[in-house]
Amino acid sequence: MAKTQTIRGLQVFISDIRACQNREQETKRVDKELAKIRGKFGDDKKTLTAYDRKKYVWKLLYIYMLGFDVEFGHKQACDLIPSAKYSEKQVGYMACSILMNEKDEFLRLAINGIRNDLISRNEAFQSLALTFVANIAGQEMAEALTPDVLKLLQSGTSRPVVRKKAALCLLRLMRKTPADAQLVSADTFAPVMAQLLEERDVGLLLSCVTLLLGICARTGGAGYEQCQAKLMRVLERLVYLREVTADYTYYGIASPWLQAKVLRTLQYFPLPEGTQAQRQLHDTLVAIFNLCSEITKSSTINKSNAQHAILFEAISLILALDCSRDLLASSVTSLGRFLSVKEPNIRYLALENLTRLALVPEVLDSIRPHQSTILANLRDPDVSIRRRALDLLFSMCDGGAAVEVVEELVTYLTVADFSMREELVLKIAILAEKFAPNVEWYVDVVLALLERAGDFCGEDIWHRVVQLVTNNEASQAYAAGCVVEVLRRGASHEALMCMAGCVLGEYGKLVQASVPNLEQFRLLHERFPTLSIPTKGLLLSAYLKMLLHEPGNTALQAEVVAVFSRYSRQLDPELQQRSTEYLVLAQDPAKAAASYVLPMPKWEGRESALLKRLAATEGADADTADVVPAVAASAADEAALGAAPAGGGLSMALGGSAEPAAAAAEPEPVTAAPVAAAPPAVAPKAQEIDLLGGDDFVYGNGTPAAAAPAAAAPAAVTPAAAAAAPRAIDPLEELFSTPAPAAAPPAAAGHPAAAGFTGAVFGTPAAAVPSVMSPLAAAAAAAAGHTGGSGSIPYSMHAGPMAAHLGLAPSGLSAASWGGVSGLAAAGSMDSIGSAAFDAHAQHPAAGFGGAAAAGSGGGAPQLGFEDAAFAVDDWRVMGDVQQLHRALLTKEQGILYEDTYLQVGLQSRYSRSNGELLLFLGNKHATSSLSGLALLLSGPSPAVQVAIAQLPPQLAPKQQVQAVVHVTCLHSFLEAPRVQLRYSCGARQVVQELLLPLAPHKFMLPEPHIAKEAFFDKWKSYQGPPLKMQQMLERATPLSIDATLLLLRGLNFGLEHLYLDPSPNNEAGAAYFICGQPGAEQALLCQCRVEGNPQNRMQFRVTVAAPDAALASSVKDMIVAQIMAVP
Repeated sequence: MAKTQTIRGLQVFISDIRACQNREQETKRVDKELAKIRGKFGDDKKTLTAYDRKKYVWKLLYIYMLGFDVEFGHKQACDLIPSAKYSEKQVGYMACSILMNEKDEFLRLAINGIRNDLISRNEAFQSLALTFVANIAGQEMAEALTPDVLKLLQSGTSRPVVRKKAALCLLRLMRKTPADAQLVSADTFAPVMAQLLEERDVGLLLSCVTLLLGICARTGGAGYEQCQAKLMRVLERLVYLREVTADYTYYGIASPWLQAKVLRTLQYFPLPEGTQAQRQLHDTLVAIFNLCSEITKSSTINKSNAQHAILFEAISLILALDCSRDLLASSVTSLGRFLSVKEPNIRYLALENLTRLALVPEVLDSIRPHQSTILANLRDPDVSIRRRALDLLFSMCDGGAAVEVVEELVTYLTVADFSMREELVLKIAILAEKFAPNVEWYVDVVLALLERAGDFCGEDIWHRVVQLVTNNEASQAYAAGCVVEVLRRGASHEALMCMAGCVLGEYGKLVQASVPNLEQFRLLHERFPTLSIPTKGLLLSAYLKMLLHEPGNTALQAEVVAVFSRYSRQLDPELQQRSTEYLVLAQDPAKAAASYVLPMPKWEGRESALLKRLAATEGADADTADVVPAVAASAADEAALGAAPAGGGLSMALGGSAEPAAAAAEPEPVTAAPVAAAPPAVAPKAQEIDLLGGDDFVYGNGTPAAAAPAAAAPAAVTPAAAAAAPRAIDPLEELFSTPAPAAAPPAAAGHPAAAGFTGAVFGTPAAAVPSVMSPLAAAAAAAAGHTGGSGSIPYSMHAGPMAAHLGLAPSGLSAASWGGVSGLAAAGSMDSIGSAAFDAHAQHPAAGFGGAAAAGSGGGAPQLGFEDAAFAVDDWRVMGDVQQLHRALLTKEQGILYEDTYLQVGLQSRYSRSNGELLLFLGNKHATSSLSGLALLLSGPSPAVQVAIAQLPPQLAPKQQVQAVVHVTCLHSFLEAPRVQLRYSCGARQVVQELLLPLAPHKFMLPEPHIAKEAFFDKWKSYQGPPLKMQQMLERATPLSIDATLLLLRGLNFGLEHLYLDPSPNNEAGAAYFICGQPGAEQALLCQCRVEGNPQNRMQFRVTVAAPDAALASSVKDMIVAQIMAVP
């Protein structure tokens, strides 16, 4: 920097900037200097000296640091890197690292200079290059420079300071490449890494362990097992021998950073083999515990932090490995002491590690004596400590302590911070359900939650109460009485009112001796005006049930009918429809109760989705192993083999699964039957697992089912039939399926497409759609020609905008060769083309051209057949169906695009990413007359697809054929392909025909058959519904096999493997990348599809397509629907 101070021009410029009085003066001076520098850099007649270039780059750096944009000078900065002078090279590296990013195109100019510095023998140059690469390198630079960095790392002649930089530089290069792209192979690099771990220089050793930690974080340590013994030896040297210099001794501790990183890296490896190795590791960990026990109150904060860092990493290692029980006990003892220290960071880490230790059954009893201290931490001023204390209480709770812990948490709920209440409510609900001694206690806990923190209670909490109460007859009267008591205390939260409506509507009759139905009605209705529309609709259903429970109560009937009458004139269509229908049903209560309003059926005994919601809030660090204690994993394995968990809980008592499943659908207090006679109940076959789950039905035009009219309610399945139906078992069921009532209703008569598509197969119906359809709605639907279905299925399914003109059977994709044809070929004689049957094309215009080429034909081109007889000019007509020809080419690579009496246009196509070429063959069929004025023009603007059409010759002789290429580039998704106008004249007749190019988004898609399941599911579930997730139900006239479905989707360029993404044998799921944009600036949009077949009827399907672009999702969905309908 001493030479930098001699640059007089830079000093003067900085002085001028400092002398500016305001921002305007500073901007004016900077603009003047920028104009001067731009002029110097742009003057080609005068060559700048290295001194001037360095001076101007320093000025640009200073201007950039002042906050001004610097849009030039990048090339000049790159030109300084190859300089032989250190001062100039230093300026070049510094300017490039500040002014550029890893994606800057100018960095390519500097790669050769950087490589020359790396392979040079000048350590200063090597250090500059390594530092620059470690800060700015991207994937391209990583692929080019990794071998040179590796050589420096392994070099025995380089000093440790250079090798240390090389290790950290290699770590940066690895992190900038995809995980599946291995810059270094474990087979070749593991021995090198093992040798590097024997180095005696602590600084180099620390960098090498950091590199190994980064590798293990990406690969899990596979292939680097030989490094485990070396790491253990390094740990022994640091703990026992303390072989470090004074520079690396921190408050008497031998390099605590290296100790912590070694302990963290060891967590990626299994327990070492051999008794001696295990004993050495055990003794080392014991020594670490003994050293850390020396922590006293007199220790400085820095020394205490260093010792605690080592201790916590040692405890994490003990958890990761199935170590001895004495080490686990020592861990609990040490952590228990830290719970009462004043330092909040130490308490936080102690609570975090105890939470992980609580997963080990053997040490749970050792943690329990600290329960009072943990509860005290719930009232700590630091919210992060309160959260960790809550997590620990949740983890250490079992059947023996559940009642006490839940009561403490419910008491704490009233004073808890608002930011914690949602999580607190969720965990209380989970504990209450998991370890409830009986349903009554669980009802009390949930009612306390709804009363004290209703704003933070999700719908799944009260859904679960209704589900459990419905399935447990002994608790129904108790639940109804508790709800009445809560309402009498004035509670009126929305979630509480939903639960109260369901419980009192169904089971209020059980307590009417002590609480008359009229009083129940008034308790509910006095909160009615302040509730939301969906809750009002639920309460209206509850009112009807109350009325039917006591039809002779004239006072109750008068008040309920008055409510129905008032809301039958409401503007909201949902409330108006319900009130009108219920008003009709109230006129004949006996008939309504016997035929239409049926009791709520029992639900499947399955656990709720609360645990799944809780797990979604957790994350992990980049280089931290997501460690599940080995002993806890072993206990989980034993439980999976048949050991029942402690406590049991409500779900186990009711025959539910031991794992969490998706949330139950919202219960509806009224279950009505349609006016028309329903078909007899049939026990459904084994339920299919809805792997992608949670999808509501959607109209073909994009309207979600939530906005659709209510469909006719199905008849309930008898309990015996439901019990006889086996349920398919799948390991992913609990994660992706949606629970539904045990009595899954079949579709109503008149809607065969809906049969078999119940919520248990395809997800929960939309919350806004009532799960029943009233008699009036059913009658109105029948009068309008609609047919009923299940609650989430619309009356009729209409194809989307493209489906109307895509209904042709796919002919498969033929592998047409191009034969080297490009551009507009020379005109040739028609006699040399061959004699393909013209009549065959006229009768079957969609016939393929995949057969053998006739003699004399160009390689692989479509063979255009012509008759020898001359045509009269007045006999002109179009041959075949132009739209049908177009539809056939959407799934073929060659065929006839257009044909009339005089002209035939064949087409052969090929596509590469976002580009495509359509080779057109235009042939004059006339034996004596020429076609003049031949032209092919774009009909109008095409913003989504760029089209370039080769010019045609103005005249086409008799029996002559010409070829022309149409280049297309897909810029973004589109719903309709570009149109072209074909013009020509034959004698006095002028022909103008508009043609639709056979383009669709799937033509620009690349199949992705091996997409990771996690990535597929995460993306799929991120789309909640239209317009990014489009869905349509359809019914064919004939069954369609799964092999035909598989072939159809692959023909549309979807990559899929049977049973890979969707375990159901009746479904197919796949993915493809839609490529759009100009070459060099292309975008790849992931398009996902799922085709579900009804296992009971292979003529009925549901098609779902998800994509980040609405037009793409809609057009691809329509294409799949059209192709399914068109298969013969």
